[in-house]
Amino acid sequence: MSVANVTMFEFQTAESVEEFASWYKDIGSHPNNDVSLFVRTGETSAIGTSVYPTEEDRQNADKLRNARTSTYLSGIVKEIIPLSGDVLVH
Repeated sequence: MSVANVTMFEFQTAESVEEFASWYKDIGSHPNNDVSLFVRTGETSAIGTSVYPTEEDRQNADKLRNARTSTYLSGIVKEIIPLSGDVLVH
C-alpha cells in the first residue's frame, strides 16, 4: 500500500509561495516520490501531497524535509504542519 505526506505550509509572503514552487519543481521532490502535488490555498498558504511506494521512502522524505526546514525553508516559510498516512484511493 502506498503512503503519503500531506504538508500544510504558511509562507512569509505571496512571492515565497512561488519561490518554493519553482524550487520544488527543480530539486525539492524526494527521488522515490510517485506523486507530487502542491496547491496554493491562499495568498501565503499551500498544501503539498506526496505519495511514496513504501513507508521507508516516506520516512526518508521526512528526514530530507526536516533538514531543509532548518536551512533553505527557514527564510521563506513561517510554519509547516506535516501529516502522514496510508493512501486509500489512488
